[in-house]
Amino acid sequence: MKGGLAFFSERVLFFAAIVSAAVLILSAGVLITTQYRVRMLFVEIERANDLTRRLSDDSSQLALDLSKAALPAAVSRRARAMGFAPAGVSNTVLLEVAPMALIQGHMEVRK
Repeated sequence: MKGGLAFFSERVLFFAAIVSAAVLILSAGVLITTQYRVRMLFVEIERANDLTRRLSDDSSQLALDLSKAALPAAVSRRARAMGFAPAGVSNTVLLEVAPMALIQGHMEVRK
């Protein structure tokens, strides 16, 4: 009976060793796959951060260009290039509106 029990326990241990080896190999495969995915996600995050930095730089440059283009000298220079005459006393019309008309129209009176 001892011989049969020893044979049975050897088979169980052998089976447990095989199952453990299979689990170990599968775990190693899962670990490698997970590491690969982590690296790919890290690369994607870095690309997105780089794109964010470039878009932020472009946005800052566009804001700077817009503020320069809105300066009176730049507007006047561009208007002259397009053939517009500069504003002067002879070609300017001054409209006067009574303050009460502005108040009734819910408009602001600026001084």
